[in-house]
Amino acid sequence: MADDVRGEGSAAGGAVRVTVGADGKVDELHLEPRLLGSGVEAIAAAVREAVNAALDDVAGKPDRTMQAFETELDKLSDGFERAIEKVTRNLAEAQKRLEQ
Repeated sequence: MADDVRGEGSAAGGAVRVTVGADGKVDELHLEPRLLGSGVEAIAAAVREAVNAALDDVAGKPDRTMQAFETELDKLSDGFERAIEKVTRNLAEAQKRLEQ
């Protein structure tokens, strides 16, 4: 599940876009050519901003993924409990019929 988690960030009006994996490594880095005239310092700042935004994004995703997993687990658990209750009722009814 964590292997599928990706974080995305952008800067400079979308001229820099970054995707990072759950491990914090940069998977993709996109620089639009219009950014090249901005100078090295501006490009570096935009890349840094986009990477940090992507890292912030991926940092929150495991929590959201775990919350979704827990919600599904709760649904399954509720269904299982209802099924067990039904089986218990059926067994009790069958036992009553056998005792008659």
